[in-house]
Amino acid sequence: MSAMTDETYNGWTNRETWSLMLWINNDEGLSIMAREAIAGESEAWRQADALRQWADDLFTRQGYADTFGGPWPDALADIASEVGSFDRIDWRECVEALTEE
Repeated sequence: MSAMTDETYNGWTNRETWSLMLWINNDEGLSIMAREAIAGESEAWRQADALRQWADDLFTRQGYADTFGGPWPDALADIASEVGSFDRIDWRECVEALTEE
């Protein structure tokens, strides 16, 4: 039997989710872009997919090159490094936070 571990971090599902949302909420440009990325979708799971695609486009070297061309900006690479594994992010929780009134 494995022990259950509580991975919550500062009120978020885990550290990775908290870190991404900290960056988004503290940068007006990222906040606007994230909200625009989910604006066209009405279902939560589609919004979560759209947000993940947006993050992949910005915060991965290949995603940035494919979407925007040119070299990956150091600031975005630093954010990606600080966030850690994007596979651990609770994308629906991020959407909920971005769509709160």
